Amino acid sequence: MNGAPYVPVDGGPWHLSMGLHRLDPDRWLEVDAHRAHELRRKASLLEVARDVVVATHPGSERASTELLDLVVAYLVTHHAELLEVDGHRVHELATGAVLDRRTGHPVVIASMLVQEDLCVLERDDETWRLTAACVCFPSRWSLAQKLGQTLGEIHGPVPGFQDALAGPAGTFFDRLTTDRPVWRANWTLLDTDEPHLPTASGRVARWTSGEVGSSLWFRVERQTLRRLPESGAIVFSIRTYVRPLADVVDTTPGFAAALRATMRTVSPDVAAYKGWVGLLEPLDAWLDERS
Repeated sequence: MNGAPYVPVDGGPWHLSMGLHRLDPDRWLEVDAHRAHELRRKASLLEVARDVVVATHPGSERASTELLDLVVAYLVTHHAELLEVDGHRVHELATGAVLDRRTGHPVVIASMLVQEDLCVLERDDETWRLTAACVCFPSRWSLAQKLGQTLGEIHGPVPGFQDALAGPAGTFFDRLTTDRPVWRANWTLLDTDEPHLPTASGRVARWTSGEVGSSLWFRVERQTLRRLPESGAIVFSIRTYVRPLADVVDTTPGFAAALRATMRTVSPDVAAYKGWVGLLEPLDAWLDERS
């Protein structure tokens, strides 16, 4: 995956926060030179691991079709050089793929046109639930296990979410309007640059300061939320960027000191959830040297 243009670490204490920012609708989806590579990777995953990267409920087609139409309209308006549209047929020029909007689930077709992963959430009589998604680049979680879940259930494993954010998140979803999309940035440290991580396996339990410098990756997700005007569903997009941690330290003034300060406030339950057990002390020593 390509390098992160976002470095959302300010040196403050680790804490759960929605951290939302107003989103310019003209910057909803991001396009860069890695587009062809990432779309080909998506197509490969859809071939060999479709049950892992796609999950849909019956009835989710209406909102997902609205999402697909919005994606095509956005790309035609802002990146017309990427597509040729002929009625229901969309020719994606970076990969040569020709997609028929009438064939297959629309959330999958939409995902094959953008570098983002896409999730659709709809409200039933009680709460918001995940009804359709194509997520090729998850960060240590399983899409199949999340389908049909509420916001609270989706984030159930996150330490402190139920107490701090479950209520505010639901209220925010209820109040989100079509003219006020938002975005946020989420980050983590991983022992791999592999973007497709649908399981929690593979985490390293013990580290040395030397391994930190050569083996850690800084992974950022740019996430957006916007409401669809006809169905009222909410689209959650996830754009993943991965860079070597050493590269971020070397090119971002003040980052090493800020990351060190933040990581010193990480609690044991967060460290266990993130897969950072055994990492904090050697990381602290390495960042001290680099800062």
